[in-house]
Amino acid sequence: MKFSVLALAGLGVAMLTTACSKEDRALAEERPAQPARVERQPVEPPLTATEVPVPGDLPAFVVTGPLGACPRMVFLHGMCGHGLGYVQAFTRTAREHGGVLGLQGDVPCGADRVFSKYSPDAEEQDGRIRSALAACGGEAEDLVIIGYSQGAYIAERLAERWPERYSRLVLLGAPTTPSAARLRDIRGAVMISGELDATYRMKEGASGLLAAKIPAVYREMPGAHHGALPDAERVMDEALDWLDENARPRL
Repeated sequence: MKFSVLALAGLGVAMLTTACSKEDRALAEERPAQPARVERQPVEPPLTATEVPVPGDLPAFVVTGPLGACPRMVFLHGMCGHGLGYVQAFTRTAREHGGVLGLQGDVPCGADRVFSKYSPDAEEQDGRIRSALAACGGEAEDLVIIGYSQGAYIAERLAERWPERYSRLVLLGAPTTPSAARLRDIRGAVMISGELDATYRMKEGASGLLAAKIPAVYREMPGAHHGALPDAERVMDEALDWLDENARPRL
C-alpha cells in the first residue's frame, strides 16, 4: 500500500494533535501542587557561657537551658575565685540539665576586682540570685544550687532558709561538714570531694543526710586537690543524673 507525502504528513499531524490533546487534558486535570510544608526546627543558642548584665550588680555568667531557656541551676564559686571558669568547664552538661547561672562574689579580693568572695548574708545572696535570674527572664524556684568551697557554705545556708527555692544541692569541698539539721527539707544532695582534699567532711555530710532519711550520695574526684574540678563534664553529669533519679518528689 502506498501513501502520498501529504497523506503521511496529515497522519503525523493527526497523531501529534491527538497526543497534544491528551497532554493538554492531563495538564488541565492536574491539581495545583501544594507547597511542601517545612517544619522549622528551633535553633539552639551557642553552647557557651555568656555575660548577662544584672541591674545594680556585677554581671552573671549564663549557659542557657534547651532552646535558650533561663537556667535552672546556680553555681557559687569558692573564696577569691571566679565563676566563669567553672561554668565554662561543663557547658554541655549544664545545657542538658536546664542551664546554669554563675553568680560572681560581691566582695573583691584585690584592687583589680577580678577575683571575689561572697558576703555571708544569706538574704543578700538570695536577692542577688533572684535578680540575676530575673535578668534573663527566669525565676528562683525549685533550683539546683551548686557550691564549691565557700560557695558550698553559702549554698547550704540558702537551702536551709528557702528549701522550696534551693531544693537540690551539689556541694563540693565545703569548709565545714554539711548539716542534716540545716538541710532536712531539701529534696536531695550530692556531696563531692577531691581525693586529695579533706574528704571526711563530705563523707560525713552524706552519711548524716542519709541517716536523716534525706536522699544523698558521696562522690570523689580522683587526684583532685581543693578547688579543682577535673573531668568536669563527667563529674557534674553524674551528680545531676543522680539527683534526677533519686531526689524526693517536689511538693
